[in-house]
Amino acid sequence: MRKIILVILTSILLSNCAYNPIHNPKTSRDKWSGDNIAGNFYENLQECEFLFKKTVKWNWGLPGDYNFMRTCMKDYGYSLLN
Repeated sequence: MRKIILVILTSILLSNCAYNPIHNPKTSRDKWSGDNIAGNFYENLQECEFLFKKTVKWNWGLPGDYNFMRTCMKDYGYSLLN
């Protein structure tokens, strides 16, 4: 009886870990006004990462990566927190 309960609980726990929903931020809408909340944030973030990889030949995890990304996202009009 204990083994059956253990098997059932283990299978429930493992099946819960397998659920991974897909989120599309471009479709995020405000509940009341219907305005697009996320805008093109992830698209702009990818463009900044592409520009960083294209302009910087050697990246050793120095703070330049953070500063470049922060400046690039500010140029797109985003205000980022530390």
